[in-house]
Amino acid sequence: MGEALRGLSQDPPLAEEERVSGDRSSIGAYLGRQRVLRHITLDELEATTRIPRRSLERLEAGAFDRDRDAFARSFVRTVATALGLDANEAVTRMLAEASPDAGMGSARRLRMGRVLALCAVVAALGAAFALWRVGVRLPRFSLRPPTERAIVHRRDAIRELVDEAQARGLRPQPPAEEDASATETR
Repeated sequence: MGEALRGLSQDPPLAEEERVSGDRSSIGAYLGRQRVLRHITLDELEATTRIPRRSLERLEAGAFDRDRDAFARSFVRTVATALGLDANEAVTRMLAEASPDAGMGSARRLRMGRVLALCAVVAALGAAFALWRVGVRLPRFSLRPPTERAIVHRRDAIRELVDEAQARGLRPQPPAEEDASATETR
């Protein structure tokens, strides 16, 4: 892809120079310098990569520097390939950059975790106190069996009908059998 663009520079990528000097800039600035080194305009890069010019400008300005999702990685990979750079090296460079949380030390993160845990405990205690004040009582559970068991009398309506019929002297009739002719038509 990068060879199709005019002015492909034979100069080594800036990554070699930066390793010597120790200057580690953002991936957007790196890709922008590589584009300028190769005398490629944003319009040419837009036509080659089919990435809108505005997105390319944002990439070079550093809008995607700290964004490591697949969308940003594919942008970096596509632009690096179009510039004639190793796409995997460019993505690795992007991933190696410091994340926004890199400045936060482990002690600060630990303190933040403790503060959040304390807030959760205070919120739970506040909710319990509010429920107690309103009068909501939680049921009390006991591991001991109840000392008194209530006797439950269940009513069987069918059994009562049979008992009533027998008291009157009626006997239940078996179900009537179907006609033999009715079963043959089925």
